[in-house]
Amino acid sequence: MTPADNSPIVTPQAQRIANFKQRSLPVIVWSVCAVLCVVLLTNRARSYQYIGLAQAPQYEVSATATGTIDSLVVSLFQDVQAGEVVATLDERPVLATIETANATIGKLQADLEAAKAQMLSGSGSGLADVNADLRRFQIDEEDRRLAALSLRVVIESDEVERGRLWLDVERNRQLLEDGIIGQAFFDMVKAAHDVVDTRLTKNKILLSQTEEEYRVARERREEYEADLAVIPAAAPQLRPLQEAITIEAARLREIQVQRASLVLRSPVDGRVSSVFGRQGQAVIPGEPVVMISERTVNEIVAYLAEADGLRVQEQQPVRLVSHTRPGVVSDSVVLRVSPGIEILPQRLWRNPQVADYGRAVVIAPQPAMRLTPGETIEVRFRSR
Repeated sequence: MTPADNSPIVTPQAQRIANFKQRSLPVIVWSVCAVLCVVLLTNRARSYQYIGLAQAPQYEVSATATGTIDSLVVSLFQDVQAGEVVATLDERPVLATIETANATIGKLQADLEAAKAQMLSGSGSGLADVNADLRRFQIDEEDRRLAALSLRVVIESDEVERGRLWLDVERNRQLLEDGIIGQAFFDMVKAAHDVVDTRLTKNKILLSQTEEEYRVARERREEYEADLAVIPAAAPQLRPLQEAITIEAARLREIQVQRASLVLRSPVDGRVSSVFGRQGQAVIPGEPVVMISERTVNEIVAYLAEADGLRVQEQQPVRLVSHTRPGVVSDSVVLRVSPGIEILPQRLWRNPQVADYGRAVVIAPQPAMRLTPGETIEVRFRSR
């Protein structure tokens, strides 16, 4: 009989595994879960993410005067340059005002000739007056002033016509390139424009000469008055004409403003993002006709829940991730934070039937991301 063996009995492998599953494994699993929960809660406290929208500046091109849209020169999503014509208003009201001004100036010229004949004939307060030379200088001055005013009105009429003909030239140039019209017809349209353009150039040269003559006449009258001991009042025949000419000069400025309002131009290089008006539509001052958007993104706007919005500060770091191009990532910072809660853009509503609200945060875009206006961006906020 062998002596008693005092070595411990070896626990079978299967029993050890069963004991581990029953005793140790639950403790390990619960410990790992607790650690993960702590990590997740910590990360949640340190970072949070929202959807942002890449935005580009938009500009409304609006009517500056009451009128009727005569033509829409641009189409939706068309690229435009700064100063390019996008729409025109009906020119007939301005032309009617110009016609009235021309008729009034014609009457004033006739009245001035009658007053000149009366004053220089010796009747009334003409040559019998010791200041006959002064009267003559005054008449010459008003004559040149009225002639310059008449030329300005003619130039305004030519400017309206040239603008309309230039649009015809550009429209037919495109038709020529598309093969819809022939070269002969295009040349005829361009020739009509060139005739008005040449006439306008000549009238501007003539206006410059007339204004110089008016300046010389005014200085001659002022020099003569400087040598007089007492400057007499204007002749009774001349004073009403002077006042009437002043009124017509003010009307000319009104015509210039009206003419400028006929043409609506793009304020920036960009793209037509919306077209609100249509040909024949009546518009009032401030009513938008088209919307122009710049091609480059100038800011990203994210909308945060009210609680998270209180934690955001200017210059807080964020990470930007493109939704459409997940590999495009960049770091940026918060530029501005909205002072209040506002309604979110409808595309960000969780329920299309129920509006969501939040605090808007403006984030600096990164040119390297080459964002498209309207593109959605994942904005990951990190605590400072």
